[in-house]
Amino acid sequence: MTLTTALKLHLRVLEIHRTTLRVVTLRPQTRTRLSTNYFHDTWHILGGGDGAVLLGRLLWGLAFQRHPGTVILIDDGHLVPTPFEADPPDPILLVPAGLTQIDDDLLRALKLRLRRAPGSPATIRWHTFGMPAALADDEARWPQHRRWSNGRRQPLWARERMSKRAGFLCYTAPPAILRVHALGIYGMHGYGDGYYPLAEHGALARWHYDGEFQVIPGFADAVSAARVARRELLADEADPIATDDDRWTIYRGKTCALERLHAARRRTPRRISTR
Repeated sequence: MTLTTALKLHLRVLEIHRTTLRVVTLRPQTRTRLSTNYFHDTWHILGGGDGAVLLGRLLWGLAFQRHPGTVILIDDGHLVPTPFEADPPDPILLVPAGLTQIDDDLLRALKLRLRRAPGSPATIRWHTFGMPAALADDEARWPQHRRWSNGRRQPLWARERMSKRAGFLCYTAPPAILRVHALGIYGMHGYGDGYYPLAEHGALARWHYDGEFQVIPGFADAVSAARVARRELLADEADPIATDDDRWTIYRGKTCALERLHAARRRTPRRISTR
């Protein structure tokens, strides 16, 4: 699918606490999966190259929305455990700052509503017009004025946030920032691995990222191997990891499980078509 082809997504219009929310979600037919974790005091969205493509396109389209209350929710059907220790992920909520206002009470009510009575979705087309030209424009991808002035964050960029709120991993940014990060994250799909920072703050000499998007090589295989290693140690995959020693045991077991998977694939003869 090219950037000129619209994504098909689902839309639910929900009235919650006298607020109209337009909740955009992925369709079951979308095969891309993502995960999340919290590590080194930073929230991460994790995925493979296809995750970079999908997230980039979602952020680009979100930057051009005009309906107040629009959010993008990536939830259970498109989330998988982490590719490290198979920890459970958090639902991801992408929010355009200045267009949609949220608070913790609203988010708790949204979670309850989606669990009890989500309603029937409508199918919409999510366009990414202008994205191919922007990807070819260095100033659009890396604007020189975008972050710092006199060693401090510019006011626009100070409105970017990433944190866990009421059970959601929330990423909020104004449209101009959504566009810059859409291009940066989309461009990672050709990388073997790497990090893309989100929600920087602090002074130039000493800064911190509240969040990152991380590309994991062989993401699906790494998730599968981590789940195998977790099941080998815990009675139930859903059980929490009790100690740091157990966490390292699972991580080392994941590496071994991944090596076994790759070895099995090398031993399996490839079928040659005679047609």
